[in-house]
Amino acid sequence: MEYLYLKWIDYKTNKKYLIGALFRDKEKGKYYFKLSRAHVEKALKEKAISEVILPFSDYDRIYESDEIFAIFKIRLPKLDRFSEEELQEFLKDLGMEEYDEFEYLRRTKGILETDKFIIEEEK
Repeated sequence: MEYLYLKWIDYKTNKKYLIGALFRDKEKGKYYFKLSRAHVEKALKEKAISEVILPFSDYDRIYESDEIFAIFKIRLPKLDRFSEEELQEFLKDLGMEEYDEFEYLRRTKGILETDKFIIEEEK
């Protein structure tokens, strides 16, 4: 199983707070997400985040989906906007031979200008 961590970067301090983990089971074609209760509660206590930004609400549930969850999907490129040549150049720039949304998130960290979420591997 592969996994990536969803983190929030505090606007004031630039400190990263772990929100939860995204897992992918390639064999089953499933995605899973689990909030990190201890880390989220710490971030809430330190007022680094608000519950409003959380993509899920149940700390005790492992969310499951056949498709990548919306919080991650909005961080993916719209492939239908690329010609085949543009897509190949795009993939080459990322060091990818074929498009894989999980690998794309790993390489780009899913950064958007509209929020302070980041997707990282644990090092």
